[in-house]
Amino acid sequence: MWIIKTTLLLLAVVLLCASGFSKEKPWREIRSPHFRVITNGSEGAGRRVAREFEQMRAVFASEFPGYRLDSAEPLLILAPEDEYATKKLIPEFWRHSGPKPAGVYFHSWEQPYALVRLDVVGSDKIARDEFAVVYHEYVHSLLHLNLHWLPTWLDEGLAEFYSYTRFEGNRTIIGAPPRDKWALAVLQSRTTIPLAKLLDQRGSFTRSDEDTELFYEQSWALTHFLTLGPGMDGGDRLKKFYKATQQGVEQKKAFQDAFGDFEHVQKDFDQYIRLFAFHAAVIPNPPKVDDKDLITRSMTVAETEGELSSFYATTKQWKLARESAESALKNDAKLALAHQMLGFVWLQEGKDREALGEFVQAVELDKRMYRAQFAKTMLSPLPHATSLDDRMAYRLVLLQTLEANPQFAPAYVELAKFYVAQGDPDQALRLALKAEKLEPWRAGYHLLAGQILLRLDRAADAASYAAYVADRWTSPDRDEAMELWNLVPVTKRPAQGPAEIAERHDVSSAEGIVKLVACDEHKMTMTLEQGRQPLTFRVQHGTAGGFSDTLWFGEDHFTPCYHTTGLRAVVQYKPAADKSYAGDLVFFGFRDDLPAAPAGTATAPRAK
Repeated sequence: MWIIKTTLLLLAVVLLCASGFSKEKPWREIRSPHFRVITNGSEGAGRRVAREFEQMRAVFASEFPGYRLDSAEPLLILAPEDEYATKKLIPEFWRHSGPKPAGVYFHSWEQPYALVRLDVVGSDKIARDEFAVVYHEYVHSLLHLNLHWLPTWLDEGLAEFYSYTRFEGNRTIIGAPPRDKWALAVLQSRTTIPLAKLLDQRGSFTRSDEDTELFYEQSWALTHFLTLGPGMDGGDRLKKFYKATQQGVEQKKAFQDAFGDFEHVQKDFDQYIRLFAFHAAVIPNPPKVDDKDLITRSMTVAETEGELSSFYATTKQWKLARESAESALKNDAKLALAHQMLGFVWLQEGKDREALGEFVQAVELDKRMYRAQFAKTMLSPLPHATSLDDRMAYRLVLLQTLEANPQFAPAYVELAKFYVAQGDPDQALRLALKAEKLEPWRAGYHLLAGQILLRLDRAADAASYAAYVADRWTSPDRDEAMELWNLVPVTKRPAQGPAEIAERHDVSSAEGIVKLVACDEHKMTMTLEQGRQPLTFRVQHGTAGGFSDTLWFGEDHFTPCYHTTGLRAVVQYKPAADKSYAGDLVFFGFRDDLPAAPAGTATAPRAK
């Protein structure tokens, strides 16, 4: 998992983000069978947004039968009434010139959001392409909920293909080109990227904006061709292709097995583009959302502030998240959501005692607050307890979290680690595979299963898991995969290993246990314990880094400043000239190593 921005930037968001907005008036909530829409606009406009998303979900269900359509926390749609209300929610988009968004999708591990501006999304009669950005990301989220991996061109191509879906009366149109006649200008004016290169995930992008635009347009066009083009069996051959990639077949081989040799497909594809033969498919009489299935209510001021606090926290606007949570609690001290969100604010600031207190209150007020329940558990002494009674108590509270939400994958991860520590790797593997099934796009969950397989002396299977991730993900996930690969005895590895990546020769590497991370507004330092020799590094603003997906706080609550002491870290750095410190980091990666097995059982191997 990548973390592109270091804490210096996160601190800047906390300290400098605009505040002092006027007190929110109550918003209204519209519940459909699968979504919630929260809006300060008209009820009619909010209901239309709910219908649009229900229809889009139905399209995906019909096109991908058997796929999961709901994550642990359903998509929540914010529908501000105008530009002013939108700017209050996402001020970052107004700090630069250029067009302002009609819709934005916010991917999150715990609570995904879509934001749709009501003043620009058209009328009830016909949906314009203003929904395209939101639909694009929504399709990404559904694909990632079901698949371990897709090549970049197909991940983007499918999202673009379905993003222009239109709902017109008694029919749904899929696969239509965008309405903007300039949207495909680069594709029509330039030679296409050779298919063999397009399929090369690491070689598809260049520094040229025009080349990147060509990649996206061609990905859409190729997906269209492989779905609706002549001889493509209505997309069945495409589905055969990406099913093969899920089973570990190298994508170029899977492509040629499904469609034929590259030269033949390239010729037909280029002709398809020249003729601009992008016909759309029509689904007659799509399922309708009955008005009685849309339940509307006015929220209280406290509920409104609580929901906005959750959105601000998801989008890393921590100062606004705290202000909204505190405002909510002033209006209703017993609002569980506000206590939960204030807890996450304190967690982000390293104030664990205050965070724990808020999580405790949230759970006492509402047993359904599974995120607060999980955070409360992980901040307690139980995860580190050694007595049998405490260990069993830890297991029980994790199970209680899953009773509140059986789809919450991080709780399965912690239970898997619990059973590893208890000396029961078979049960640990079952739980790790459950977490992987719930969140297949997280490479770290795949590697967790691989690590447990190695504990079970299933070295060849562990090597297969490591190679799958190493060949498909980039650093730092790839780095973790290579650590697992190197733990597998050479005789148990397949003959064809992961592709080699050239190492940088302008930096040095180090590994150790994190002893201290010190952050303030202007600087950050990290000290690693390496044997008896501590190594202190400076971390500049913008330094790239990452962390294991299996760390309990996950992407939503990660900051290198807190909760990283005691973890193993792998770093790359440029040595310092003055010797007062080890060097300046250019990359850092925090690892979540499996716990040691009990005495008398198999022990964990270490990477060489």
